[in-house]
Formats: sequence, C-alpha cells, structure tokens
Amino acid sequence: MKKIRNNSWIKKYTPFILLFIAIIAVSFAAPLVVLIQEYNVSSEIVAMYRTFFAGIGALTISTINKDVKWLKSEKTRRRYHWIILSGILLAIHFATWFLSLRFISVAISTTLVDTVPIFMAIFGYLFFRERVNWIGVTGIVIAIVGSVLLTLSTSQSSDLLNPLLGGILAIIGAITVSFYFLIGKKILKDSPLWAYFGVVNIVSAVALMIYNLIQRNSFVFSGKAFLFIVLMALGPSLIGHATYNYSLRKIPAFIVGTVIVAEPIGATILGIIFLDQIPEIITLAYALIVIIGIGLTSVSQNLKKTKEEVDKE
Repeated sequence: MKKIRNNSWIKKYTPFILLFIAIIAVSFAAPLVVLIQEYNVSSEIVAMYRTFFAGIGALTISTINKDVKWLKSEKTRRRYHWIILSGILLAIHFATWFLSLRFISVAISTTLVDTVPIFMAIFGYLFFRERVNWIGVTGIVIAIVGSVLLTLSTSQSSDLLNPLLGGILAIIGAITVSFYFLIGKKILKDSPLWAYFGVVNIVSAVALMIYNLIQRNSFVFSGKAFLFIVLMALGPSLIGHATYNYSLRKIPAFIVGTVIVAEPIGATILGIIFLDQIPEIITLAYALIVIIGIGLTSVSQNLKKTKEEVDKE
C-alpha cells in the first residue's frame, strides 16, 4: 500500500520537478553566453554552434522516434519555405540576443528578450486575427511600459558599454523569435516536434555559417569555450525544450506559461553568482513590471487556449 502511494506521489509531482529543472536549464543560457564571449568568440559563432548541436541532438531523438520520414512527405515539401524562414528567424534571434549581452547585463537582456508572449499576442492578432482578452491587453500595456522604462534607465548607466543598442538588440531577438514561434505553432499542429525542431535548428546553423564566412569570423577558439557551447546546446536548448513540452502535456498550460517567466529571475541570480553582475534596485523594479506584464499575457493566452479546448469537448 505504501509503495502504491509513493508511486502515485512520484507520478503526480514529476512534471512539476521537471518544469523546475527546465527553468534552471534555460536560465543558464545568458550567463553561459557571457562566459563564452570572455574567450573572444563572436556572438554569431556562438549562435551557429548552439543551433548546430541542438539540431543534431533533436534529429537524433527524431530518428529514434522514427519521425524523420516527415521530411519527405508532400505536406512538408510544400512548407519548405516556411521552415527555411523559421530557421533564419531563429538565427537572427540568437545572434541579436547574444550580441545584446555584450552591451547590457544578463538581468536586462533576459527580461527584454522574454517579452516574447507580448509580441506573439500582438502579431497573432495582426496576422491571424487571434483575439486578445482584457487581461492580455493589460499585460501587453504593462510590459511595453516596463520595457521602455527599463531600456531608458539602462541608457543612463555609465557601467554598460552601449545600453540603448543592447536593449534594442534584445527586443529584436524577442520579435524574431516570436515570428519563429508563430510559424512553429501552425506547422506543429500536424508535425512531429523533434523533427521540426531539429531541421529548423540546422537551417539556422547553416544561415549563421554563411554569415560567419562572409564576415570572416574565426571558427577556432579554446576548448573551454567549446565546452560551454556544448553545455548551452544540451541544457537550455534540449533539456529545457524537452521538459517544457513534457510539462505542457501533464500540467495545465497556464501554470507552465506563468512559470516560464521565471527565466529572467533565474538568469539574474546566476548572473550575480557567476558573473558578479549585481543589478541596481531601479533595474529590478522595472524588470519586475515587465515580468508582471509578461505573466498576465501568458496567463490570458493559455486561459483562452484552455477555454477553446473545453468548448470543443
């Protein structure tokens, strides 16, 4: 009897434990980028290797799941242009976000780049006529106000190299990955996750490789930097991505959507521990405003999704 109870407890709480692990995994992304950049590795090279290793890992999982045949299907062929566009958008996202970390702190960069739910809600309405309820609109307004205040406050800081440019780059990273998610949202309705994720990451890596060749960026760097890049691909990309998707199947979507906004908090804590980046009180205050806005928008979108699923039943 006790064994049965223990098993049910494990089954009940495992998704929550995995979600917590996912938050930790993705929170390491920005600090790892900063550590890699200390070895004079360009942001575009870091992005290229991250997407390459993530793509190889995802395609390996896809091969084990026997999903690779999806690539040869007629429906997939008709979507090649969308898959290529998705990969290019992902490349721009990583390149601009990683570059922003040269100019602004981990706390500011991750907060701004995690405004993805805001842009997804806006673009979803503009391009797909997806309705946004009053909670979502409130969240969007709060997040935009917070983002403007956060970006303007960083521009006054003498400790940062070019804070305004860094803020703009982080927001470009958020915008491009929002389009990437919107494309994925449509394609993944009838496509295997790992096959799509793997192909898009490889396309992204190829696009970044071409750019790096044109720019004559060095592909050679230290073994430590290479190790950090591999860890970033395994942790934030594969472990983080896999556990998020597993959690979505086991936990209500609005809980997952709300918990995901903890990434800037986790990244900030790691930035303090490993990089000695201690944010100012005003920065934390404005970042909190943005996080509240993101949280409201995420909850509103996921509540809408849950309502639609209930209506279908």
